[in-house]
Amino acid sequence: MRKTKIKRIEELNDKYLILNEKEMKFLRKCLKSRKQDVRWTAAEILVGWYTPENERLLYNLTYDKAELVCVDATDSLCIGRTRRSLSRLRDLMADKRSRVRGYAVLSFFQVWVNCFSWNERSMKAYLRFAETMESEEKKTWVRLFYEKNKIQARGKKGFEKLFYILEHSSDYYVKASAIQIAKDMRSIFNQEEINAGLEKAIDSLEYEYQKEDIKKYIQTKEPIKILLLDQENSGVTQLLEYMGEEETDMYVRSAGLQPSGKIEKWVLDILLKEDDITRYQCSSPIEELCKYDYLVPIGIHLDEKAYPFQRIYTGYQDFDKKQVSREEAKEMICQIEADLEKKSESFTVS
Repeated sequence: MRKTKIKRIEELNDKYLILNEKEMKFLRKCLKSRKQDVRWTAAEILVGWYTPENERLLYNLTYDKAELVCVDATDSLCIGRTRRSLSRLRDLMADKRSRVRGYAVLSFFQVWVNCFSWNERSMKAYLRFAETMESEEKKTWVRLFYEKNKIQARGKKGFEKLFYILEHSSDYYVKASAIQIAKDMRSIFNQEEINAGLEKAIDSLEYEYQKEDIKKYIQTKEPIKILLLDQENSGVTQLLEYMGEEETDMYVRSAGLQPSGKIEKWVLDILLKEDDITRYQCSSPIEELCKYDYLVPIGIHLDEKAYPFQRIYTGYQDFDKKQVSREEAKEMICQIEADLEKKSESFTVS
């Protein structure tokens, strides 16, 4: 019976669809299962898309006595958007279990950004808070996640301590985590610095597969990452996101300042996916703000001071069409890619 439940959960996760009420009822039941592997498998699926109910379910699950369940719930609570979740993660950052503390540190920062945005004022406040918490942490593996957050709080700058830890730690798990953090932090603007730091650390690694992985990785080119923004994220930006994934080499997501929670019928008709809408295609609020190199406003104007760590592409900020064809969307997103590649090249040269 347990395997059957887990298989059903994994099937839902593999499809990555918006769950209907029957599926959500099944998932809520799994979250209360007596079997911890059922509970933590169910928790993993909730991170895929935000709803207030999903945040509440994950919040409650962080009180689970099973460590693996608590770790998964803590990790998935990164989608949270409330001070209640921040408070809970703050408590978990002092948990006696190091794995729980580590994932709480990571999620706390993401929820902080969801609550207060990624700007200079909020990051200064975060750094003051983190300094106090980090001073009480003794485990290097957990301190590494504080370092990741501090790098993001500085606008993905200042990698010296991260690479020092990578070169000088004798702990395999610390080294592996440091490598992954460096990869997570790489962008089109800092990839040369990241590549150089990883290359320098190769000789300090014990395992050949890690060395080969880094050698291959630094030969790859980081994609431009953009977040398309409009007011509701129900129409044009939805189609642009889809076409961006289909027609460009960029990493493309979309969001709304005041998301409607639905996708307009004309978009569904174009995509022919009315019964197969993924969670990523659902009208959504801004998430993972730190991930993107460029913000691309569509039909709205953004205050650059509110987004100091990204560049704003303004080519379509005065766009006033409510609907576009598939070909128009393709032309728009390809134009954005061409313009941003030119901007990025000029940045690298300078």
